[in-house]
Amino acid sequence: MIGLFISLFGAAWSRLSGWAALAAALIAALGIAWLKGRAAGKAAWETKRQAARDRAIRQSGEIRHDVQNSSDPSVVAALSARSF
Repeated sequence: MIGLFISLFGAAWSRLSGWAALAAALIAALGIAWLKGRAAGKAAWETKRQAARDRAIRQSGEIRHDVQNSSDPSVVAALSARSF
C-alpha cells in the first residue's frame, strides 16, 4: 500500500516538476524579451534626444551668427517685430 502511494506521488511530482520547468522557461523568455525591448526603447530615445540637441545647437549658432553680423537697429527691429 505504501509502495502504491510512493509510486503515485512520484508520478505526480514528475508531472508537476515538468510543468514548473515549463513555467520557469516561459517567465525567463518573457523577461528577456522585456529587457531587450526596454534597451531598444532607451537607445531610440537617446537617438531622438541627441538629434534634438544637435538641432538646438545648430539653431542657436545660426541665431548667434545673425545677431553678431547685424547692426544694432536691425536687431532691435527684428526683436520688436517678433512675438514671443
